[in-house]
Formats: sequence, C-alpha cells, structure tokens
Amino acid sequence: MKQKKLETKDYIPMGIFSLIYTVIAFIIGGIAQMTPITFPFMPLIVALFTGTVFMLYVVKIPKRGSIIVLGIIAAIILFITGMFWTMSLFFIIFGIAADFICASGNFRSFKRNLIAYCVISLAPMGAYVPMVLMPKQFEEFINKKGGAVAFSEIIDIISTSAWVIPAMIIGTVICAIIGGFIGKKLLHKHFEKVGIV
Repeated sequence: MKQKKLETKDYIPMGIFSLIYTVIAFIIGGIAQMTPITFPFMPLIVALFTGTVFMLYVVKIPKRGSIIVLGIIAAIILFITGMFWTMSLFFIIFGIAADFICASGNFRSFKRNLIAYCVISLAPMGAYVPMVLMPKQFEEFINKKGGAVAFSEIIDIISTSAWVIPAMIIGTVICAIIGGFIGKKLLHKHFEKVGIV
C-alpha cells in the first residue's frame, strides 16, 4: 500500500493536535513534578493521559512525517518554556523513531501504533537521564531554576541508584500501553472507520 505524503492542508491539524498533546503533557507533567514524591512519576503519568490524543492524531493524519512534526513542535515548546535541552532532543529522536514504526504499518496497525506511542512516551525521560549522564550540568540548571534544595534528595537518588532509570522506563512503557488501549477504546468508532486493527 502506497503511503500518503504530507500536504499543505495537513499542517494546520498537525499543529493543533501537536499543541493539544504538548499542552496536556506539559500541564500533567508540571503537576507531577511539583513535589519530590511525585517527581519521578512524571513520564508515567504523562504516558497514561496522552494516549488518546496520540491515537486520534494517528487516525486523523496517517502520513509519514506527521509524528516527526509532533516531536519537533513539542521539542520547540519545551525548549522555549525552559526545560533541560535533552528533553527536546529526546522528543525529536523518539518522534522520528515513532514515525518510522507507524509508517511501517501504514498507520493502520494498532500494534505498531501502540509500539510507536510507547517509544515517544519515553521522550520525557530526557528530563531524567541527564541526572545520571551529566550531573554537573543538570545541577547548574536546577540551581538556576531555584529547585535545588527541595529536590536535591530525589535527584541524588535518581542519579546514584542504578535501578531507578530502568524502573522509570519500564513503568512508562506499561502506562503507555494502558494509555494506548484507553485511546483505542474511546476511539473505537474512528478506528473501525479507517480500518485500524
């Protein structure tokens, strides 16, 4: 089956859906990161709540490059709003990977769309991986934002405990699967109409 290419008319809905996805992720993620206790659960909570938007996005714009655009728009918004730069980088990289996965099933395979959603749901890990790989840079970033004292203990746990990042990744994938199936259930009529199985 020949894949459809993006057209000029697609950019408006892509922009709208990308903004909705990013705003939901930003609000939910922001709330999750307000306390040291909920801080590590941000990617999991975001994955749980953005599945419906992602699945609807795939239904409405089933074209190669659409998820790359989603990743780029999210990356730009996150960078502008002052997130650590690796989070934007992760959204671009995982957006490209997710787009390739969806395209491999012509955007009509729920299984591949779900895998793609699991992949892009890992993009918020870009806010945590630097704690392990570049702790000094991240510490400087947190100090500038004024959250060093309140979050120093949980950041130290994440950066020094080998099990935390893998556990967050596994938890995020599980929540993304749940979020994806919630999206499928809520959008089952749309799925049937376009032949997603």
